[in-house]
Amino acid sequence: MANENYPAAASKFGSCCDGLKEAMAGEDFDPLIAEEDGVLYLAVGLVEMEDEEGEQGMIDHPLYFCPFCGTKVQDEEEVKAKIGEPQDES
Repeated sequence: MANENYPAAASKFGSCCDGLKEAMAGEDFDPLIAEEDGVLYLAVGLVEMEDEEGEQGMIDHPLYFCPFCGTKVQDEEEVKAKIGEPQDES
């Protein structure tokens, strides 16, 4: 459940609850939760890098709901607009 001290419609990630705020501020979850270009991402896997032998890279996916309280933090249209993907015209 969302914490009443943090409005759900706030513009900064981590304002919905103490759990996400602490995860973003601390180093324990870095680089599992990251903000880049105004989009919040969650690392969902590792991949071998072709360029560098033995190196691994992170596979990130936009985070739409807070994993701690379930509050919607961004939607697909917002993410597409921020990363420059064309919008569906259905």
